[in-house]
Amino acid sequence: MRRARWSGLLTCALLLLMTPHAAKAQADFYKGKTVTIVVGTRVGGSIGNTSLVVSRHLGRFIPGNPAVILRQMPGGAHLNATNHVFNVAEPDGLTMLGVNPAIAMAQLAKVQSVRFDVRQFQWLGSTGPDGTLFAVRASLPYKTFKDIQNAKEEIVVGTTGPGSNSHDVPLLLKEFAGAKFKLLAGFQANGDIRLALERGEADGWSALSTPIRQAAAAGAVRPLVRGRSPVKGFEHLPVDQDITPPGIGRSLMVIRGTPLAIGKPFAMRPGTPPDRVAILRDAFAKVVQDPQFLADAEKMQIEIDALSAEQVTKDFGAMMNQPPEAIEAMHRYIKLDSGG
Repeated sequence: MRRARWSGLLTCALLLLMTPHAAKAQADFYKGKTVTIVVGTRVGGSIGNTSLVVSRHLGRFIPGNPAVILRQMPGGAHLNATNHVFNVAEPDGLTMLGVNPAIAMAQLAKVQSVRFDVRQFQWLGSTGPDGTLFAVRASLPYKTFKDIQNAKEEIVVGTTGPGSNSHDVPLLLKEFAGAKFKLLAGFQANGDIRLALERGEADGWSALSTPIRQAAAAGAVRPLVRGRSPVKGFEHLPVDQDITPPGIGRSLMVIRGTPLAIGKPFAMRPGTPPDRVAILRDAFAKVVQDPQFLADAEKMQIEIDALSAEQVTKDFGAMMNQPPEAIEAMHRYIKLDSGG
């Protein structure tokens, strides 16, 4: 079911408050300008691909029809790009962030290199949730998660680093569900992990569903576990939080599931003029319903199930409002101290 939860009345009210002169001023501001969408990864993964498709269509719905480009800034499990937009980019309405919502995990864990607060971003909305999959190299004999639990040798799982879906899911499965994993961090992007699997340099891979579905379709990997958000074609797989015994581990899985429910949100840095934020929110709301955009997204196997800016703001706020024992558990079991 489409979760297009746009607060239409609020958006309209904000726009009606703009006088014709103010509206023209914003059109004049964006005319001839370039809007940059910054992403903390390279194109090829779900977030990079989604941001690329948004960049192709967003300019048609912004007054003045500015050019929209994508800037790839991989590194630090998306913290480099997030810190840049929050602290360095001008708050002029010309720089957007294509967000990996798992950055909220790093903030909860008080990672030293975090220099942002997700509650202070000006959220534009999300294209919708994207489930996760854990997969193994197709040439390996493992057919079920129980096979992973009973494996005689450790399975090498490639990750981009703590705070990413590629790292957190297998870490929790190792710590609390008996998976025999050895985590190998340091990959720059999901595409690098896939190459490592194809070369036999890694055995397992956890990521948002789109890149793994593409690798599975090519016969490179075999998905064995999914996250709580259903993944088309893989609904039958066991859910990570369900195969994790009750207790701290399952609580951490539930906390980690919130970013996945948010999916692929977009944001402006704090201090961006409210009228420009309103215009970009309206443009984003129109993009995720645009037939051309939806057709383009379908070609790249990106499922659109849009969430409003208000819903994204609410979900992040609820996630950050965790009891002390949950924060303590994160510090103890999820070491998010290397991203930066």
